[in-house]
Amino acid sequence: MFPPPRSPLWATLSGVILAAMLAPPNARAQDVVKIEEHWELTVGLPDTERCAPQVTLVMSPENGLENDHFLFLLNYSTIPEFSAGGLQLQHWKGEQPVATAGSTNVSALHHQGERITWTQKLTIEDGTLTLDIENGQSQTWGSFGNGGILQFSIPTSLTRLNEYQPRISIEESGIGFAGNRVSSLVLRKLAWATSDGQEYELVSPIDIDTDIDP
Repeated sequence: MFPPPRSPLWATLSGVILAAMLAPPNARAQDVVKIEEHWELTVGLPDTERCAPQVTLVMSPENGLENDHFLFLLNYSTIPEFSAGGLQLQHWKGEQPVATAGSTNVSALHHQGERITWTQKLTIEDGTLTLDIENGQSQTWGSFGNGGILQFSIPTSLTRLNEYQPRISIEESGIGFAGNRVSSLVLRKLAWATSDGQEYELVSPIDIDTDIDP
């Protein structure tokens, strides 16, 4: 969807995170049942008339995008047609869109230096896979993602999330338009839980490439 990050450090960091997530201390045989990605987007100078910037996050429960996966669009939507502003969550199965959920606030980004934070949470329970946007905070959209507005719960044959790879999120997410208007897009933290009730987290900020000069 987006070009892979330019630095080989990305692949190294993704491998380290994956190893830590799938083999937490004293829980090597446990199934992963919840994964949280904690994100932060810092806008430079947005352009409201051009709907800039446009940001897309990708998250998959598996190592790839051939089956069920999710896109989270910030400051635009594309289904059923392009629309400026707001937030849209999309469920895809391979190359086919399945369903969408949108925010009630469809304003376009317009605050210089705005900082936006949110959590993307994948859970699996009793044959149901859920992707939920939680704890969103921004100047433009206020609080977003709570109350199940940006959420999908779908039937799945998966029984655990151990095939999840942060590499997919890191490599496939990015600024689709006007990267020069984004100061940073950062995966701040990964958190996960196993079927025995243990919870873990890895704080290792990874800055997705933008076009802005250092």
